[in-house]
Amino acid sequence: MVQERKQDAGWIQMKLEELPDSIRVLERRMGAVFYVEFGICIFRIWTVHCKNVWLVNPITSEKFLMANDSEENIKIVIMRNVELNDKYHFLMETSNGEKITRRDPYARFTEYNTDTCYILDTIGSAKRQSGRVSDRPELNQMIIYELHVESYIQRYGEFFLLESEASTEDPPSFIRQIADYGLSNIKSLNFNCVELMPVVEYCGEWGYNPRLLMSMNSHLGSVEDFIYLVQKVHEQEMYLIVDLVLHHGASRLNSLWNFDGYSHQGGIYFEGGGETGWGARFNFNKKEVQDMLHEACRVFLGEYGVDGIRFDSAHNIPSWLLRKLTTELKEEFPGRFMIAEVVPEDPSYLRECGFDSCWIHSSYYDIIAQFRGQKTQQVWNSGYSKYLIQGHHGFSSPSQCILTMLGNHDQIGNRCNGGNPSGDDRIGRYVIDQFGGRQSWDARAYCRLLYSLSCISYGVPMIFMGTENLQGKWWSAKDRVYNYDWGLIKSNDRYTCEMRRLVQDINLLKIKERGVFSSGHNNFIHFDINFSHFIAVFIRKSVDRAFLCIVNMGTHEWLENNYRVKVSQDKIQDFGQVLRQEFNSQSEEYGGWEGSHTVPRGDAIHCSQESSKEANIFFMLNVPKYSVTIYKFCRA
Repeated sequence: MVQERKQDAGWIQMKLEELPDSIRVLERRMGAVFYVEFGICIFRIWTVHCKNVWLVNPITSEKFLMANDSEENIKIVIMRNVELNDKYHFLMETSNGEKITRRDPYARFTEYNTDTCYILDTIGSAKRQSGRVSDRPELNQMIIYELHVESYIQRYGEFFLLESEASTEDPPSFIRQIADYGLSNIKSLNFNCVELMPVVEYCGEWGYNPRLLMSMNSHLGSVEDFIYLVQKVHEQEMYLIVDLVLHHGASRLNSLWNFDGYSHQGGIYFEGGGETGWGARFNFNKKEVQDMLHEACRVFLGEYGVDGIRFDSAHNIPSWLLRKLTTELKEEFPGRFMIAEVVPEDPSYLRECGFDSCWIHSSYYDIIAQFRGQKTQQVWNSGYSKYLIQGHHGFSSPSQCILTMLGNHDQIGNRCNGGNPSGDDRIGRYVIDQFGGRQSWDARAYCRLLYSLSCISYGVPMIFMGTENLQGKWWSAKDRVYNYDWGLIKSNDRYTCEMRRLVQDINLLKIKERGVFSSGHNNFIHFDINFSHFIAVFIRKSVDRAFLCIVNMGTHEWLENNYRVKVSQDKIQDFGQVLRQEFNSQSEEYGGWEGSHTVPRGDAIHCSQESSKEANIFFMLNVPKYSVTIYKFCRA
């Protein structure tokens, strides 16, 4: 990250009136704002209870007293003879005369174990991103792959050669390894969007305890590495979403705690905020806190060019502030995605807070309950099947629902060595283990069913890393054994290969038929359930195409072209009355069997009609157990 300074490290303090006119008229921003062409850096910091604040150059040990800015409680100092990657920190004299060192809350890069911050070209980064033209599709066209940076790529080098290993160079950072090696794995499966768990500096394992809101976690890589990753994602015609934690600070090693020496309830950033259960909540009523949260979003959208932000635990932030943030960000960055995690999911956050989409947690728990026999046929018949497939109540567009039917990091992650987190046996394991383990044929079939279902249901499918490989047990960020297992890919593990083929094919079908399966509106023209079995039959259509989908979540099956599906002629008259099977999650190449297809396989399947006056037609089809089967309506 750090390059040696080319010349004398001494900085020279300037007065405000000595600034070039082109700088003085610019927006007043917090932190270290570096004007590369002039070698000038303006430092601003918020303190309330300090007697004095100094900017420190740790290379020369020089201290520069900061003055009061025009805004109350903002300190400022201006330096010239500054170079890129120069180090700095702040020294504060508290109200009782104690001297304390502090980091810059707005720093983009810091040393994890010290208060050292680095001066970066944030203005240049923003200009370069603003010049990039990106044709961003609608959110409803995304197929999302969620990953944790370190544990996704950490074991890659155990099974595949890193180019640096053939030389004397140090291995590249985790972020750069994902850019150079990890993205191709995701792209090959036809995902078009990557969602990163938090990458700013955090304590703990998963990233949801931020020490600072804008500093790239140096353990993962540098800012340059992250910008490189964004570039590589876009070169692959993919998109990038990042998780931001804006509601609380880290429970330990919190760089904002008692920031200026004032210690009541955690000091100026937290006093009056209360607790979240994970750490102290920010005091959202303070303008300075609001500005910091806004800038954290601007850094990723404006300086790094990501395509969207997921707001972790958005229900812990006041609605009025969420509305303020999303409104301002959408005005400045049109076309970017704003996603809320709300537990339980709540469509009012879309209407009232300005979000584009919401994670749907409940489907995962409903599916676990159904598999365990806790959701009965009566529940299926009375509406559960419809909201599972055709959308939860209150969500008016498929793009508003991020579907995590096979679990996300919250359900799959385990920090208690395989035990039940909080005593809840529905979480803390990959979903394949919830169904009996990867050696169980039924478990594998059910996973195939669920991922296929998520791709054809009302919403945006998302999968957590490893699920596509039928990786077993649980995910751990700390224990390498339970990181992403590249060995399953290297060894061509049979079950992994089968599941990856299915994921690849259903993703491709979703992309090719985006007008049907990635529609921006509710395009279901038929929805019928079997009142005796866990089966749903539905039709989705575009302007010129329509597909019949059959979902069987039960153990009963019909394998002699003996399942009768009735369809209204009026609904399909524009598309034809012949079916061709396009997809079967129980195909032999996915781990199923040859006889699961409707006969004749790959040929036209004709309808029947009970009488010429009958308005309905019917098809006789195969319906394997634990399956999703998809047919396209065609003309003869």
